[in-house]
Amino acid sequence: MSGIIKLNYYNGNQPQHLRNVPIIYPSIFWIQQGNKQLHWQNEWIPFNSNNWLLAHGHTSLTFINNPNQTKFFSTQLSFLIRPTDEQIQRSQENQEDGLTPEYSLDGTAKYLWQSIITMPKGIKPNVQTHIVNALFEHLANSGYLHQLFSMRNLSWRDKLTQYFNDDPKANHSIESVCDHFGLSKSTLIRRLKDENTQFRDVLAELRMGYALSLLQTKPYSQIELAHLCGYKSEARFAQRFQHQFGLSLKQYQKTFEYH
Repeated sequence: MSGIIKLNYYNGNQPQHLRNVPIIYPSIFWIQQGNKQLHWQNEWIPFNSNNWLLAHGHTSLTFINNPNQTKFFSTQLSFLIRPTDEQIQRSQENQEDGLTPEYSLDGTAKYLWQSIITMPKGIKPNVQTHIVNALFEHLANSGYLHQLFSMRNLSWRDKLTQYFNDDPKANHSIESVCDHFGLSKSTLIRRLKDENTQFRDVLAELRMGYALSLLQTKPYSQIELAHLCGYKSEARFAQRFQHQFGLSLKQYQKTFEYH
């Protein structure tokens, strides 16, 4: 399903207080066990198995993952393709007042989710796209699709994120990226400034999100994780991790167990 969707799984046996968690691609989070408390517009919105959290791409979330009396477990379904502008506009027209990032689950949404995450690898990309598009249609008709996507051309932040995502640990210098896109350094800096961001911020955001997903798979040491995320300095990686998420790498690792 490369190029269509991406799946990440998160678990925890203790509460996880995380801030500024980067959401690289438009994503739906479904909490199968426990609950998530999302800080949104000075309020806390609860999420559990009965509702989805809809997260726009290139945003940051602050939340608490609570295992309660059981293990916390959630799935993140990220979309690497986008719907049409017509679908997004229809969603905006169908939205209800007081829209929040919460989508109350119904039978159709559950069926489409299951269809997407269980797609066999042998299905051709154009067929996979049609299956994902069925979910886009459902969310557009329900007035929620624009919670994931906006009507705009691919930004330079988007382009850089997609480029970095192919190999987060590579030595991505601004000069090498400019060569790849055929831009001067001053032009790229100016275009990113117009989008209120910087080259190093886009790269660090991608790498920190990558670090969180890696930590769910095995007990990496700090130096291993730093290397996999493209940091030559273990101390600098640890500093960035704590600054980004509000807790140290060791503190985060203590909140879940590996199998």
